[in-house]
Amino acid sequence: MPPQLRAFWLFIVVGGLVVAFFLWVALSTRHMHDVDARTAYRLRRRFFFVLLAVLVLSLVMTVPHMPYPVADQRPDRVVFVAGKQFAFGISNEAITNDEEWEAATYAPPVEVPIGALIEFRVSSLDVNHGFGVYSPSGALVAQVQAMPGYVNRLRVRFNEPGTYNVLCLELCGRDHHVMSGVFKVVTEQHAVIPVSLGRRTD
Repeated sequence: MPPQLRAFWLFIVVGGLVVAFFLWVALSTRHMHDVDARTAYRLRRRFFFVLLAVLVLSLVMTVPHMPYPVADQRPDRVVFVAGKQFAFGISNEAITNDEEWEAATYAPPVEVPIGALIEFRVSSLDVNHGFGVYSPSGALVAQVQAMPGYVNRLRVRFNEPGTYNVLCLELCGRDHHVMSGVFKVVTEQHAVIPVSLGRRTD
């Protein structure tokens, strides 16, 4: 089951439990009865500590698995991305104008080696776009904003070879639904290593 579908069903289950709890509370207040304030405060205190324990446990279990590398770690490859209505230009060289963007959109897909730390430097030549990377099986792997005037850096390690599609995740105009790009993750011996990392590195 894809991670998005698992997250959806988890949301449905948790949401259902929350709704059931509020319904139980609402139904329990139909008839007036005396409330022991000391018992109520005791229950509130217990609830607070249980909630705090769940939060701390969630942080302990998830934070070590965050995909962000340490700040001083250098990427193995840099890939430049420029969004423009309605396609993503993906290149081994920086894309600074419409001509370079058009050349990148018609060029063969960029190839990156499997297992390498890839840094995408993502920008936009017109409006805001959402740079979403999808695995060959269709699962969303990573995402970042493509913004005009800014370069956002997204670092990812790909452990599955194949063709990765890029889709826009932010409504950007009439043809937003067809806005896409593509790159390939290949084994080390088949990877094409660029001669230059581009005209700029920022």
